Amino acid sequence: MTLMCGKFGGNEVESLQNMMSMAVHLVIADTFDLDVDDVSLDSDLQNDLGMDADLRDKLDSSIMEMFNQLHLDFSRIKTVADVVKQVVTLH
Repeated sequence: MTLMCGKFGGNEVESLQNMMSMAVHLVIADTFDLDVDDVSLDSDLQNDLGMDADLRDKLDSSIMEMFNQLHLDFSRIKTVADVVKQVVTLH
């Protein structure tokens, strides 16, 4: 059996944060029916990706499912980077 491991940062915490960031990008791409290459950190969820109330609810549900029932605080979210920040911030 061969195990493939990758290093995605300077240390374990950075690697975990980077992997979580990639997962957020994939969830957003899936939720908005986009190619993951069309999702960047500076993408504005409403203006660039077309988020409306239904997509916001779907994104919140998808993030909850992927990240242990984490609810997004959309009052503090404008861009993909804001979503990533809420998901990967370690408390």
